[in-house]
Amino acid sequence: MFNKIMVALDGSEHAAQAMEMGIGLASRCDAGLILFHAVHVHPFRSDYDLMVVRSAREVFERIGREQADAILAEAEHVARQAGVSSISRVVGEGDPVKAMLKILADVPVDLVVVGTRGLSGLQEIALGSVAHKMSVAAPCPVLIVK
Repeated sequence: MFNKIMVALDGSEHAAQAMEMGIGLASRCDAGLILFHAVHVHPFRSDYDLMVVRSAREVFERIGREQADAILAEAEHVARQAGVSSISRVVGEGDPVKAMLKILADVPVDLVVVGTRGLSGLQEIALGSVAHKMSVAAPCPVLIVK
């Protein structure tokens, strides 16, 4: 049914639940698994000294990549223990939704699995959510795990 599944991971408990679901599906379907994490460094105020901004950005990007590597390594370990053999790690840059959509434009995926924080009402409208935005914009089915 599914040949390639992408799981969005951010280190949260909700993403861990999505990871379990995605790994379970990949194992049952003998599907390839793409483990995805986005490193998003928020912009700095423009009135800061340019050298300070560059230096800070480099530090935050390095820390973000280290966190991404740790999150994806743990997920890969869990997936391999569940019997998934075809696993790739992808680290996107910037907004998680835009980064995932960029990957999906180049890599055919049959299903995207994301976790949700369970926001509703005004919180959902004001904050938006990666899960909601992906469910609208992704070129393939999206499984939202609570």
